[in-house]
Amino acid sequence: MLLSACSTPREDLNTQQRPADFPATLYANPDPQSNLYQLDSASSIVRIKVLRGGAMAKFGHDHIVASRDLQGYLLLGDDGSCRGDFYAALSQLIVDDPALRDQANLITTPTEKDITATKTNMLISLQAAEFPFVQLQSLDCSGAIDGQPVPARIGLHGVTQEQQLTMTVTQSDTDAIMISGSFGILQTDFGIEPFSVFNGLLKVQDRLEISYQLVARRQ
Repeated sequence: MLLSACSTPREDLNTQQRPADFPATLYANPDPQSNLYQLDSASSIVRIKVLRGGAMAKFGHDHIVASRDLQGYLLLGDDGSCRGDFYAALSQLIVDDPALRDQANLITTPTEKDITATKTNMLISLQAAEFPFVQLQSLDCSGAIDGQPVPARIGLHGVTQEQQLTMTVTQSDTDAIMISGSFGILQTDFGIEPFSVFNGLLKVQDRLEISYQLVARRQ
């Protein structure tokens, strides 16, 4: 996902407000027998841990990539049904926020130049101009409240993969739902070639570790 060092940044990556296939009409006109919850982006965060690998790994950096701009909705039916659709603009990803690096106990210290180059080349590797969003959809998240795995579709780099997600759901009051959990993905499953140099002696590990804490508020 993350990538090489000296390329010209691409501009205007996020020209769309949301993915073209996002079911906006469903959430703009919800079934009256359901409760609509909108994600509170300011109170939500997704963290992605990107680890170095290869025989020369000690010369590289581990990274934390984060989104504080996740958008989306949950629709909870009175019959117990549940659907969720979420997305985030890749151009808004935050790379190596110092506080998040400290929380993740990362031991190296990339320079500002390193961080800028990392984000630039991450977006190039993800072909963010062509595929500007990462998406997650669950057509049946009804088991989440009982701790059951939730079937989800993850869309990235023009590829959709299905995954079972285990999450913790709490409801502090009738107007807010908190969702947290973690899972991993392989970049190669989405057609992304992990960055490497020196014939693979220094590279980014294929597996990305993702954790999230989300807050959705009733509309």
